[in-house]
Amino acid sequence: MVIGSRSLTLLRVKDLERLVDREALMRDDTEEPPYWAHLWTGALTLARYIDSFIDVRDQTVLDLGCGLGLTGIVAAQKRGRVIFADKEAGAVSFARENAWLNGCAQYEARQLDFTHDILETDFALILGAEILYDRPTFPALVRFLATHLSPAGRAILADAKRTNTQDFYQQLDRAGLQWTQEEVREREDHLPLPVAIVTIQR
Repeated sequence: MVIGSRSLTLLRVKDLERLVDREALMRDDTEEPPYWAHLWTGALTLARYIDSFIDVRDQTVLDLGCGLGLTGIVAAQKRGRVIFADKEAGAVSFARENAWLNGCAQYEARQLDFTHDILETDFALILGAEILYDRPTFPALVRFLATHLSPAGRAILADAKRTNTQDFYQQLDRAGLQWTQEEVREREDHLPLPVAIVTIQR
């Protein structure tokens, strides 16, 4: 896989499609599928954005909902001190292994659920690729960002708007967090997919 001038190696889940029972999903009577194992278009968009535009040298970085770890790997290769975090243990294992495979120097990986877990540190940069898919978690995510962004810190999220995310931005406003977004035109399965790169600050 190539991100900008970087050639990366990612371990991925084999035959991911067979793990998803689409009929059960339509009936809403199954456990959440392993979303973390899919390499989402928004993760690719955010990784390219970090590679091209964001200076992370010597900054504390949280890759929140890290999945396979792509965006955090790019940040670590740019000399950021990265924590890969995901609520799914499988994602944490894959991110840790992928970081090692790609020669990342300063990183750790831990299981974290932002809806109730609190860390003992704050971050200059919080990354999140397509983590805005579960609308009931929006208030918890806003609280997490407000708690864990350093005073001059920022969060950068990739929002492909696979669900209605308008309420998330309204909640950012109510929390007093400033945000801007720019649209990146991507394609997915040969169809247009606009991905918003959202920057959030105090």
